[in-house]
Amino acid sequence: MSTYLLTWNPGKWQWANIQDCITLINEHGFCSERWNIKARKKIDKGDRVFLMRLGQEPRGISASGWVASQAYEDEHWSDNSKTAWYVDVHFDTIIDPNQGTVFPIELLRQGDYANVNWPPRASGIVIPDNIAEQLEEDWARFLNRDPVKKIGYAEEISDEVLYYEGAVKRVNVNRYERDVEARAICIQKYGARCSVCGFDFGEKFGDIGRGFIHVHHLVPLSTIREGYEVDPIKDLRPICPNCHAMIHRKNPPYTIEELKTILRRSQ
Repeated sequence: MSTYLLTWNPGKWQWANIQDCITLINEHGFCSERWNIKARKKIDKGDRVFLMRLGQEPRGISASGWVASQAYEDEHWSDNSKTAWYVDVHFDTIIDPNQGTVFPIELLRQGDYANVNWPPRASGIVIPDNIAEQLEEDWARFLNRDPVKKIGYAEEISDEVLYYEGAVKRVNVNRYERDVEARAICIQKYGARCSVCGFDFGEKFGDIGRGFIHVHHLVPLSTIREGYEVDPIKDLRPICPNCHAMIHRKNPPYTIEELKTILRRSQ
């Protein structure tokens, strides 16, 4: 997963439906918008993006999200006699500068950030991994959230597999739980605290535990089929590894409320 910087200049394009997008994020965890990337065809589905507001003040990071498509060419957004390159973006956070404070560009001119060209000359420049990791942490602190981690979640993989009738392939039952975008949106909404027992690894272990949590799929896995699209807010919940193991002690799994009741009775 790479990280890219997109740009938005309200002097050239007014984001007329920005409040509608924010409402969708509050309700579903993300909103989908097409965004110009100049000629950066290497941007891939699943990459992380930050949006830099340029031109008029306030200038700075005003949104973040995930690339939801391959790059594609279409009619230019301001000149229909030309074409431009785009990607679809699932924005998980948008700050309306008329109602909130953006992550100021002044902070991006200090320390290691000074090694990156802020502001960029074009939309779609790659942010080096070490800078991207720092930006994730600082962005999370700015929003008072847990940071997105650029790591895999092999600890969530179980030995169970789901076989589709008549199909030749098998699918890990928790493939949706390990999706980075869905995980991030779920934890962004509910926090990295167990939905069953309330355990928080950050509170117990400090920085090494901050943001660590498993993510549990509420929809019975036996009902999931090809083409199923996860709703990170409706379908997923953060659960600690112990509770996650216990919730799968039967099939179909215990519900969160059932496991909470069992836990209360045992205390």
